[in-house]
Amino acid sequence: MEFRVPQFIDVQDKIFGQFTFIQVVYLAGGASISYVLWQSMPLIIGLPLIVGILTLSLALAFYPEERYGRPFVAIMESALRFYLIDTKLYTWKQVPKIPKKDSGQKVKNTLSVSVPNISDSNLKDLTWGLGVKKEIS
Repeated sequence: MEFRVPQFIDVQDKIFGQFTFIQVVYLAGGASISYVLWQSMPLIIGLPLIVGILTLSLALAFYPEERYGRPFVAIMESALRFYLIDTKLYTWKQVPKIPKKDSGQKVKNTLSVSVPNISDSNLKDLTWGLGVKKEIS
């Protein structure tokens, strides 16, 4: 007995003509916010805001997911989380200086390969390497 396996189950259904439900929500939300701004603000102040909101709603609705493998709303969420919410850990790796070759002198190879230290407590070594002074037990 053969069963048909559904294909392309991650494709959203077209509900309103050629638009999906979420596209209609983004477009209607952008249009309604733009209309409220147009009615409530002077044109010189409201026009840049209206253009920005309409551009954002068009990008949310029609940005191709295949470009970066993620929908635009996920990219925008990640960017906002990175810049506004999450704490950042900055690390710095020192690059050894290579001496310049002189005309008559031989230059020794100063580059060395660092081999990780294997010990009983790799977690403690890692915390000390990150500059964390608190001991974890």
